[in-house]
Amino acid sequence: MRLGLMGVAIAISGWAGAVQAQGFDPRADCDQILQQQGAADRMMLAAWTFGFLAAQNGNVRPVDAQNNETLLANVARVCAANPGVSLLDLVKGANSPEPEPGSEADARALLMRFFEPGADHRALTQALFPTEAEVRAVYADPLANSLWSDYRQQMTPDVAFVPKPGQSDLVLIYATTGALAARKPVLGEFPGGYKDVAQFFRIDVPIVRFKFVKPGETTGLAFDGLVFINGRWVVMPKPWRSLPY
Repeated sequence: MRLGLMGVAIAISGWAGAVQAQGFDPRADCDQILQQQGAADRMMLAAWTFGFLAAQNGNVRPVDAQNNETLLANVARVCAANPGVSLLDLVKGANSPEPEPGSEADARALLMRFFEPGADHRALTQALFPTEAEVRAVYADPLANSLWSDYRQQMTPDVAFVPKPGQSDLVLIYATTGALAARKPVLGEFPGGYKDVAQFFRIDVPIVRFKFVKPGETTGLAFDGLVFINGRWVVMPKPWRSLPY
């Protein structure tokens, strides 16, 4: 066993020398660390972050090239929003307080979970399915009746929102049903069908449309109808398709 470990150590030492890794100090500014673009540096950074998260909260995820890049893209995004923060504090979450329920930040935090390495997309999606009472709380009849009938058929146990390869970023439009019903300018940021269903809104609650996109792009896998009701986010997509006339 001792010889085996020595061989591994020699192999690692030779590999590290070949790729000329710079290394990093987690206590340094996260932006400075992320500017190190060498392949070995990125591998070490991802491995350290995965290990820290696993030790901190038991969040153990598969470590591979694709998950590494997804993780580093998420770290870079949070770092950009928290300039001057050390990588250690960033990963600890010291500068990421819990967002207010129903806020834009809350919706973003929820949806960013779909990009996490090893994310259970099916479970995340199924958790967003509304109850009949929630559909009827947001929409009035006769639309509510047809909506619930359609959703019962469409929201099957195999439905999952899954980002496509390379999609690790989020485009999010946040509004309220009251703003859509009042035909505020934000209505133009939502699919055109909302102009036809706005009259059926019964309550003024947050509503979101979002896209899973590749970094730097604005087109991608699009969804709508994420609504905050009864203290949780639920998805009621494409309600205009259920209009009874």
